[in-house]
Amino acid sequence: MNQDQIASYYRQASAFGANRVGLVVKLYDAILEDLRRALEAIADGHIERRTEALNHALLIMAELEGVLDGDRAEEIAKQLRGFYSVTRAMVMEANARGSREKIEKLVTLYQPLRQAWQQVENDVATGKVVLPERDGLGRTQTISSYSGQQSDGDRSAWNG
Repeated sequence: MNQDQIASYYRQASAFGANRVGLVVKLYDAILEDLRRALEAIADGHIERRTEALNHALLIMAELEGVLDGDRAEEIAKQLRGFYSVTRAMVMEANARGSREKIEKLVTLYQPLRQAWQQVENDVATGKVVLPERDGLGRTQTISSYSGQQSDGDRSAWNG
């Protein structure tokens, strides 16, 4: 088993124990890893590896955009859609030009988002934020549908 296979296995195994926010953090980690791999490929002159890494980052960006919930968080979803649209264009330009600078800029754009999601994950883990539960069809249940309701002062429902 090579190092990439071990890392992939670790990511898959750790995803089983992650909450929904933790999975988002892992997707941002994967984008940042793809960008790192693309930078390494540029330094080594490997066009195919660069393209593979950046194409993978594009797939993850599309997945993140595809699961945005515009019904519950319309303004945030709109902003993130714009962000993903701009950064996808940057990825395509970076790939076409082999631009190290564009990829480094992408890293500086994605790191703060990853850190923000990490903070939300920490807040969920410590009970500062309670994620709405989902029914068997993947729909979000409101706080009023929880069994053993809590007052608003006890916990806040995160709507991100």
